[in-house]
Amino acid sequence: MKRLSPAPRVLGVAALAVIVSAHVGSPDVFFSGSAGPYDVRVVVRPPEVVPGIAQVTVHAPADAQRVSIRPVFWRAGSRGSPAADEMRRRDDTSHTFAGSLWLMARGAYSVDVIVEGARGRANVLVPVASVATGRLSLNPVLGALLAVLSLVLVAGLVNIVYKGAGESLVEPGAPLEPARVKRARRVAAIAVPVIALILFGGARWWNAVDVDYQRRIYRPLPMAIQLTDSALVIRKNDVLIQTSGRQFALVPDHGKIMHLFLVSADDAAAFAHLHPRLSSDSSALITALPPLPPGRYRAYGDVVDQTGFERTIVGELSVPDARAVGRGALDSDDAWFVGPASRANTAKLADGSTMQLEILPNGVVSAGQELTLRAMVRDAPGQPAALEPYLGMPAHAVVLRPDGSVYVHLHTMGTVTQAARDAFAARDRGDTTADGRVVIPSAARDLQFHEAHAHDSAIEFPYAFPRAGDYRLFVQVKRNGRVLTGAFEVPVVDQRR
Repeated sequence: MKRLSPAPRVLGVAALAVIVSAHVGSPDVFFSGSAGPYDVRVVVRPPEVVPGIAQVTVHAPADAQRVSIRPVFWRAGSRGSPAADEMRRRDDTSHTFAGSLWLMARGAYSVDVIVEGARGRANVLVPVASVATGRLSLNPVLGALLAVLSLVLVAGLVNIVYKGAGESLVEPGAPLEPARVKRARRVAAIAVPVIALILFGGARWWNAVDVDYQRRIYRPLPMAIQLTDSALVIRKNDVLIQTSGRQFALVPDHGKIMHLFLVSADDAAAFAHLHPRLSSDSSALITALPPLPPGRYRAYGDVVDQTGFERTIVGELSVPDARAVGRGALDSDDAWFVGPASRANTAKLADGSTMQLEILPNGVVSAGQELTLRAMVRDAPGQPAALEPYLGMPAHAVVLRPDGSVYVHLHTMGTVTQAARDAFAARDRGDTTADGRVVIPSAARDLQFHEAHAHDSAIEFPYAFPRAGDYRLFVQVKRNGRVLTGAFEVPVVDQRR
């Protein structure tokens, strides 16, 4: 590693996009895996506001007769969660089930998917970050209609007060005396400012609620990162704050406390997947800088805390021209790539093998459509290549828009992290402290490395691109002890118009 100038280089922070659940600009959650003997694919579309309704889709096998879902909040666990709601089939012959769930609180949730069929009953937990990411606007037509109705209601209320102080106090059919008419008018006149004051107070209360809600919209602290003469240093405090302001200890995901991605913000296709380690006093996360070309980089750091809450922090980094070998050491699983992204469906890998990208079901990439990104690795002679597990997974992938507005870290099981799944599983086992904090034993952490066997040359990722535009896709696999990166350009069209 080359030595940098002694003067520290501080990140220029970029307000890139709304950030939820280890994503930027792509809030939907995708999971592909097993619920006991049933292979399922789950898509969760979290609400923009909390409390709110999450839309859930489950693709189940043909012998699944019934699918139910329920929300599991991190503090309550499965035992403290409500009863499951049965999902509905899209049609009589479909194996796709649809349903919805209320997410009532901010923080880490999981959707408990329960499948019943010929092979018995089984379930799987799909972690979801429940955060308010926006503020719904009122339709102008509806607003005008409500204003008119409000005026009618106020006029009706004044009239009720007038009638109550006048006509209601005389016998039916009896004339209303002038003195009583004056009294009724006087009472109605007094009621008008009283009602106005009540409306003003209600408006102040509503505005206060709205301000408090906007204050609680999920805006994570930006990444505070310094480039010193020896390492990249990330202040730990900036990655421990949760939506409630509470701090929870971070837990390793795939054995790493953070997955840090550096992506060139310039025209050059430069990409790095790094794994910062805790400093000796545990006050910061530190990693070395690989040999990347100078320029401006966007930084994305994925972390998971004890509650199972997944999030991404973002920033920008300027890599200077003058670099020399520094004192920092790279993690053995760090990997980087410099070169053009392939505009075709085939990319050349660093060891001479090739990676072919196939987009299922029909090769057309449309915004919002559920897809399968399938990558096939072949050796130099063109034969399918056996792959080794990389960080406990067959492969990793990153989806990016060049403008930084979309970032997603994908695994073959989807967008969820193993650390979040382990946190919910540990809570269900009762592995908690007296104050309710979850304890994930080392055995559970080691579960992330259970795939020790070689994998087939074909790997698949479930995903749906959130909107139209040009994207970059980086797919990372491991072969012969070496991490290889395939880079692709993926144009996405919008066929929903």
